[in-house]
Amino acid sequence: MVARLILLLSLLLPAQALAASLPPIIASAGNEVPTCVQPDALMEFVKSTNMRRRTPREIAPRFDDIASLYHRIGQCVSRPPEKCVGVRWDYAFFQMLIETNYLTFRRPDGVPAGVPAGDNNFAGLGATISGRPGEHFNDVPTGVLAHLQHVLMYSTTPIPHPVAMRTRQVQSDVQHIMRRLHRPVTFGDLAREWTGTDKNSYGRDMARLAEKYAKAYCKNR
Repeated sequence: MVARLILLLSLLLPAQALAASLPPIIASAGNEVPTCVQPDALMEFVKSTNMRRRTPREIAPRFDDIASLYHRIGQCVSRPPEKCVGVRWDYAFFQMLIETNYLTFRRPDGVPAGVPAGDNNFAGLGATISGRPGEHFNDVPTGVLAHLQHVLMYSTTPIPHPVAMRTRQVQSDVQHIMRRLHRPVTFGDLAREWTGTDKNSYGRDMARLAEKYAKAYCKNR
């Protein structure tokens, strides 16, 4: 029911309302990841979606545990000695699926995307800079941490030692903009700033993925 309401709001309301309809970035007692969102189910969701394509595709075996990494790292993205802060890693995971086209790293027409799978860059970090390739991370866990740090950065939580150069470059400017909201920053707010294309579309895509997953895996929970 909640997921369907989010989808309905994302289709009907303007950008500010869409921002409020998606969950806050920081996880809390009133903003938990639903219990029906489990790493094994998320990977089944990814693989089944890829198998239903006109041209079925399999993801690289090294990505088989990536949902578990989002789960584990997402619970404490900002680590001691800083305060441990977790994020709604489920929505970060759905964002990753948008950015990587369900971990295929291909465009809808099958052509390889601009960010190759070998870069372990799950959010296109740095790829939006004209004339430059996206950033490269040495392994999957580092790439997941880089993405989650970048997401948490939007909440105005300081990231003292970001993995991604892009996070270091934009942290001050992005947080200055987000502080003007004077309320918890949501994934809708992130969507409005993340891409320079149709900003409403990006937030709606995350809402649609949450709805699609919920319909398949949260029916009886």
